[in-house]
Amino acid sequence: MAETPGGSSHAHAYARPQAPQSAVTRGQFLTLSTVGLGAMIGAVIGVPATAYILSPVTEESTFKPVQLGKTSDFDSEKGFAPTPRTFIEDPKNANTSSALAWVHYTGKSNQDWTASDAKYIVFSNRCMHLGCPVAATTLGFACPCHGGQYDREGRRIAGPPIRPLDRYQWELRSGGTELWLTNRWSVDFVGTQVKYFPVKMPGQPVDLPGPSWIPDVLYPNVTYNHGPVPNK
Repeated sequence: MAETPGGSSHAHAYARPQAPQSAVTRGQFLTLSTVGLGAMIGAVIGVPATAYILSPVTEESTFKPVQLGKTSDFDSEKGFAPTPRTFIEDPKNANTSSALAWVHYTGKSNQDWTASDAKYIVFSNRCMHLGCPVAATTLGFACPCHGGQYDREGRRIAGPPIRPLDRYQWELRSGGTELWLTNRWSVDFVGTQVKYFPVKMPGQPVDLPGPSWIPDVLYPNVTYNHGPVPNK
């Protein structure tokens, strides 16, 4: 092996004597390339995420009131055996807005849907883990996908869901003979009291520590035309 001018037998990359001192070495080139690639990847990921966070809530869908059926269809329930009923949330997008509600007839008579003695409790069938459909059981509701379990109030009692089942706002029409759904709400419990929130996607919290606007910024609402939140 030929010796270098300094007498060392170690080989060095040959550099043309006239090359400027600012020439980019291979190591510098690889470093710059890696940083540039990382910046590109960050932009690809960050721009959609930022757009999602900053997008106006009013661009989301709304809930259209829908007749779920005659009250006589639900009033024969004994114990806890909610009646499933399918419907279309958004008639303009019928192919993508099919939904199922579980109607629980409590045996009581109050037509105020928020009352503790309300005649019905109408649950969404979406598991609050990843949105799989839940099935009613004698104990409450169960998700077959990942083992989520809920009690008869829709509260999570086991498995990965992070919050209770959503609920539907309802009212009686045509002299109390028709059950209509008029809105959907995400819920949480403070002791035995139900608290209502604008709807979030499965896996998203409805409340976080700190200012009340934080959940809405990090997790935009699914629907926006809720009206006043019905918390008493």
